[in-house]
Amino acid sequence: MKQNDYNRCGRQYNGYGERFDILLSQRKLNVVKRFYRDYYSENFDRFYVRYKYTDLAIATDKFTLEMLDGVYDLVKKHYEELEELRAISKEFFESFKPVDIVALNIPDIARSMCEATKLAEVGPMAAVAGAFAESVGNYLLNLHHCEEVIVENGGDIYINVRRPVNVGIFANFESEFNKLSIALEPGEYGVCTSSGKIGHSISFGNADAACVIAKSSTYADAFATKYGNLIKSEDDLEKVLEFVRKDVDRERYILGVLFVVDKKLFAYGNVKLSI
Repeated sequence: MKQNDYNRCGRQYNGYGERFDILLSQRKLNVVKRFYRDYYSENFDRFYVRYKYTDLAIATDKFTLEMLDGVYDLVKKHYEELEELRAISKEFFESFKPVDIVALNIPDIARSMCEATKLAEVGPMAAVAGAFAESVGNYLLNLHHCEEVIVENGGDIYINVRRPVNVGIFANFESEFNKLSIALEPGEYGVCTSSGKIGHSISFGNADAACVIAKSSTYADAFATKYGNLIKSEDDLEKVLEFVRKDVDRERYILGVLFVVDKKLFAYGNVKLSI
C-alpha cells in the first residue's frame, strides 16, 4: 500500500472494531476481524471511516484530509436522514418485502434502496450497505474529482476504476474457492455478497456466498440478498438459476452472479475468474 493510511471514527464508537463480535444469528459464524482488508493493491491510498454500524474501507488514487472529513459527514448525514424516515415509516426498516414509499418526500438514498429492492423483491434494508458504498463513491468522484474509487462496506463493494482489478472471493475459512478472485475490466461496478454462514447480516438461506456483480452496488446488494435467501442447499441451485437468468437478461443492472455452496461453485453471466 502507499504510505497514507488514515482512519476516522465517531467519538462514541472509538475502538469500533470490537462490535464485530455481535451476532444477530447464533447459527452464523461472525468475522471478528476484517483481515481481507490487508490485501488492497499497493497502487491506491486507503483510508477508513467508521460511524455507528457503518465501517468503510476506501481506496482512491489520491487522498486529502477533506475527503476523510467529507465522507464522515456524508455517512452521518445519511444516518440522520434515515432516522427521520423512521418517524414516517417503521416498515421501511422492518419489512422483508418491498416497501412502496417512493411517493413520499424521502431522502435520495432511501429512494434508491426502495427502487433496487422492489426489483429484487426484498425489504429496503437489504440494500443499505451497498447504497452507502455507492453514495460515498459518487461523492468522491464528483466532489473531490477522484479518478478511481473503491468503497468497501462490510464486504459490499462499490468500484469505479480505470484499470483492471481483482475482487477476492471469501466463502468460508476452509473453502477451496478462496484462492479465486473475480476479474473486472475498467469500469463501474457493484460487487456484493450475502452469506447464510458468515457475518452479522440476516439471511434466510444457507449459502457460503451468494455474490452479485452489477452496475450499481445498491442493486448488487439487493439481489445478493434475494439469491442468498433462496439457496438453502446445493439442490436449490438449479431452481435459483431460473431467477438468475431472468434477472440477468431482464435487468440492465445485473451483470453476473457467483454462488458457493459447500463444495460447489456456480457462476452465470459476465463472470471472469482469476487465480
